Amino acid sequence: MSKRPGTDKAIRSLMNWADRPEWASVRTAVFDAHLGPACERFAISQEELGHELAEHGYGSMLFGMMFEDFISRDPAPDGNNLIDDYLKHRGWRESVHGRRYLQQLRDSVLSLYEVIEVSRGHHCDVRDLVRGGEPVRVHEHMGTQNLVQWDRIAARVLKSDGEYIFSGGILLFHQEAAQSLLRVLNDTRKKLTKAPTRVAGKQAAPPPEALDRQLLQEACPAFTWIWLMHTLEQLHAPPPEMVNSNGEALVFTESRFPFDEKDRNAIIERLDAAAEWERDPAGEPVWTWLPKDQGAGKLPEQGLSIQSFYNSQFPISGTLELQPKALTFTANSLERTERGKETLIALLHDLVSPPLTKMQTPEQLMAESEPD
Repeated sequence: MSKRPGTDKAIRSLMNWADRPEWASVRTAVFDAHLGPACERFAISQEELGHELAEHGYGSMLFGMMFEDFISRDPAPDGNNLIDDYLKHRGWRESVHGRRYLQQLRDSVLSLYEVIEVSRGHHCDVRDLVRGGEPVRVHEHMGTQNLVQWDRIAARVLKSDGEYIFSGGILLFHQEAAQSLLRVLNDTRKKLTKAPTRVAGKQAAPPPEALDRQLLQEACPAFTWIWLMHTLEQLHAPPPEMVNSNGEALVFTESRFPFDEKDRNAIIERLDAAAEWERDPAGEPVWTWLPKDQGAGKLPEQGLSIQSFYNSQFPISGTLELQPKALTFTANSLERTERGKETLIALLHDLVSPPLTKMQTPEQLMAESEPD
């Protein structure tokens, strides 16, 4: 999501530098920390996880999160930092802005923010839910296109030329996932607070800013694997139960009543005279079934209720169309289909033959619509 000259080039060069053999073990360890818990929980390999994430459009976003953790980590006492190493050996190749951006990225931490206000395509105001403080305005074009007020996002916020920007990917956390992450961060903070550092031979608690940085660096993989846990659970969950307003399982049916063409006008007259069959306003031989007693059923707590309305206020139980030599009745549940057939047979028993019915579940309909 970079917006300034030199930044993209610097990142591409840094990624090439990260492919050097001496960084392979560090990169693998960081990526394992991010992906390992989710892979173990769902019994899949990192390669399989990568394919599934890519399939749903999450692949590059997750890679960006892990890569930025890899390149911004403080080095071990006898180690080195990737960005420092690159700037030392190849920094002269980058523009002033490119070098400055890498240094800012080197000093950044991933945190969880709450979106306070959004101006799509321009900026958003965010509040740090981990470190607190006043909201800041982040200038961002692409990243604000899909944000709304009160969203919770994982991001790195950098200060560039006097204004705040996002470093790269933005990871949207649903409320439940955000609460899980905040609990983990709170537990980690308590452990760090109980383990003070030594200063001049005495025990001393680190300053708040240093504690926050240590907390967010050590817990950075938790952002990824908590997000993955919640996301994969949603992706692997069975589809929600789909019902109509009567609480009946959604099944799309079509029942065809054969008739003799000589009885066509008589069928139309009876349907037009029936109170619960509403003729198409344009006068076409199409009727909407609006029975007074719609029936009532229990709607599932974790499901989707599907309903269509006539004139935006009367629930529709089915539709009827007079075609050449057949009267076609459609409904969206087996129960409505049976009630509709009984109603039509009672009304047109001497004018139509017994119906033939075919049905299709939502899953079958979606399978047919998928491209080959």
